[in-house]
Amino acid sequence: MKSFLLLLQKPFKWAHLSPSVNRVFRILDSVIAGINKNIAVFGLVAGVLIVAINVFTRFLATFFSDIHSLTWGEEVSTYCFIWSALFGAAYGFRKGVHISVMILVERFPPTLAKTCVIVSYILSACFLAFMAYAGYLVCELNYELGRYSEALHNVPLWIFLVCLPAAFLGATYRVIEKIYEVSWMEAKDVVKITQEEIIHDSAIKE
Repeated sequence: MKSFLLLLQKPFKWAHLSPSVNRVFRILDSVIAGINKNIAVFGLVAGVLIVAINVFTRFLATFFSDIHSLTWGEEVSTYCFIWSALFGAAYGFRKGVHISVMILVERFPPTLAKTCVIVSYILSACFLAFMAYAGYLVCELNYELGRYSEALHNVPLWIFLVCLPAAFLGATYRVIEKIYEVSWMEAKDVVKITQEEIIHDSAIKE
């Protein structure tokens, strides 16, 4: 088990000791966090506004026959909420707010607990990377088929679906970042720090 941890730490040790690599990671951290957070907020606000406008115009339509709701409102608001949810979930990996069950792991010896946490992150990263690739294939397929939005006939559908590979790719990076962080923790502190991070970041939002 210790040999596995030492082998895993080798590439991270090189990155940890390199000022230029650390600088790149800090820039990536701020850029990706900003993109995820801003798109999540903008998508939610835009979706709510479009739905509110549609409800209001439908109400007015009962009194004024020349007023109509937004024909594209339902589809666009749906995509806004999807973008908001996916990029918000990607940002959640940075804050550690996703559901995590540590009841079993916390009973393990420290080295085994650290190994389990790292393995779980590796599996998560593999799954998220696969989903990013699958999202790319979905976008590529819709691009090749030349499909367009049902409501916005001049807008290719793949533009709305770009959120799939982009959000999952951002989430993959965040999980890899977690692997880097955990690899440098003392084995006896991994479960404790992980639990404290979950509690703290679930209660305090940026």
